[in-house]
Amino acid sequence: MNFNINENEGSVIIFAVLILSVILTTSLALARIFFPKVRIVTESVNSVVSAYAADSAIEWCLYTNNENTSPLPAPAMTNTATYQIYFGSSNATCQPSEEPLNHRAVGTYRAVSRSFLVQ
Repeated sequence: MNFNINENEGSVIIFAVLILSVILTTSLALARIFFPKVRIVTESVNSVVSAYAADSAIEWCLYTNNENTSPLPAPAMTNTATYQIYFGSSNATCQPSEEPLNHRAVGTYRAVSRSFLVQ
């Protein structure tokens, strides 16, 4: 019996595995570089939303604190953003009796908080 054995039969598989490992390594390196950047962009969007929540709260407080206006209901956030208004170190009601005007509003959205102060 005469068998014709080709000695190059396994080289294609080894070459394919090497190419795939290079592609995988490059992909993982690029993912390690770009995923933190995506997180930063997401947090900047969350920062803007929390700043708008704080701004809405402080504007409502300024409007309510004016004695010549009829009271308005507190702003309602439809995007799960929250806010808290402080007068000094305690919670505020934003009534004209809270003098002098020293209010701080903290808006929070997805663990990002932004604060505005009016004095």
